[in-house]
Amino acid sequence: MIKFKFTKPGSKEYEAERMLRWEILRKPLGMPPGSEWVEGELDSLHFLALEKKEVVGCVCFHPEDASSGLVFGMALSDSYQGKGFGRQFLHAFEEQLAQKGVHALYVHARPEVEEFFQQMGYAPEGELTEQVGIPHRLMCKKI
Repeated sequence: MIKFKFTKPGSKEYEAERMLRWEILRKPLGMPPGSEWVEGELDSLHFLALEKKEVVGCVCFHPEDASSGLVFGMALSDSYQGKGFGRQFLHAFEEQLAQKGVHALYVHARPEVEEFFQQMGYAPEGELTEQVGIPHRLMCKKI
């Protein structure tokens, strides 16, 4: 059974979250452990998917004001990819944010996940820009 919950930097779950983000998002780019850390992370909300206390999914939200902010660091364990779990996970995350009064989200999506975010209601904005050495596109959503 999958459990969704928020965690905080410094917790055991947070360290597992960072490791998952590194494994899925940075290691394939040849980047070292620690490269998954981003500025503002300590002031962000960290949402997890847990199965038997193992972190199998994570996504973060950095508020820019009381009702909007950046979604970043979404990663799912390999065994949860391509099965519709990402949609369920992101939807649960957005519901939790809406309950906290958040109404506008944006994400910098890699080209390979743009379609996923479009299917989830995020609209592309502008041209590709480079982040961590690879292209990303700004995508926005009202919730």
